[in-house]
Amino acid sequence: MKKIHLIVLIAAAVLVVGVIFLTNRIPFENLCGTKETVPQKNSVYYWRTNFSLNEDERNFLKDNEIKKMYVRFFDVDINRNPNFRDVCAPVASINLHSSDWDIIRNLDIEIVPVVFITPEAIKSYSTFTDFLARRLSVMCIENNIVGIREVQFDCDWTTSTQQSYFNFLVDIREYLNEYFQDTIQISTTIRLHQLTQEAPKADYGVLMCYNTGDFKDFDTENSILDVKDVKQYVNRKLKDYPLPLTLALPTYSWCVEFDENKEFVCLNKSDCPVNDTSKYKLLSGNRYEVIDRLPESATKYVRYEEVSAQTILEVKKLLNRYCSDKSVILYHLDAKQLSKYSDDEIQAFFN
Repeated sequence: MKKIHLIVLIAAAVLVVGVIFLTNRIPFENLCGTKETVPQKNSVYYWRTNFSLNEDERNFLKDNEIKKMYVRFFDVDINRNPNFRDVCAPVASINLHSSDWDIIRNLDIEIVPVVFITPEAIKSYSTFTDFLARRLSVMCIENNIVGIREVQFDCDWTTSTQQSYFNFLVDIREYLNEYFQDTIQISTTIRLHQLTQEAPKADYGVLMCYNTGDFKDFDTENSILDVKDVKQYVNRKLKDYPLPLTLALPTYSWCVEFDENKEFVCLNKSDCPVNDTSKYKLLSGNRYEVIDRLPESATKYVRYEEVSAQTILEVKKLLNRYCSDKSVILYHLDAKQLSKYSDDEIQAFFN
């Protein structure tokens, strides 16, 4: 009996030592109940079709110690050409031939290729998975982009396309590892409405805290970011979300155009000089009537949307109640848009 007790004690001691050893090796558990695997780096998205940085953007990268840049390489969509109908193809590929890559290397900024996949295309993922991985590899080789450790996929999947996207993430990993001859980490975007669904099979997710409202609805106050839109998802789902998350915050603006019946016309991402009183008449808040209107134009009203630093920081504070110690990615690198915020405000976004 004493021998049995001794064996039990030894086994228990070994178990305790093992637990301590494993505990020291397990990543920090964050407040979301998920394992923290996201490195803490100041990061930005780059979402233009030509890779070119002006002086202000170069200074922004340097002054804010940006160490990670998520660069959209191309989209995958259904080919609209009648001769190739229902065939998925890359579109809007970025032009990477730029001397600015030397600046990126000198600043030691990690590049993360990003691919946007439309919900229509993801249904046919098996037809382009291999090609997509090979294309990413070739683009990096041709432009001397070395040290790729991560690829991100952006897809607004829903319940009808969820399984296709999840299967794609599993399959693409093997191809990426093969073409890059390395173990590639996979990240994925997570929209607020996707928090209510199963988490995708990725290493971590980027919670997109922008485009939170219905921009087609004339009565929407701000479709880019509204605290009340975030709250309805965060309070219910973020705390128990099983995937490690980092946070993407918006620093852009746009104009939403409506006709005389206040029906949606288009989303205008170019300059919208609403302060020009010869062209626009302020109605209330951020809504304007178009005065200088072309005869063929359907646009009668516009809603000018931008996000204040106060709103961004309020949303960040709200999310930090559930997911503290998270990296922040600003969307996106655009000197004109970023100039609307002070240096202190930019630092507050990151810190």
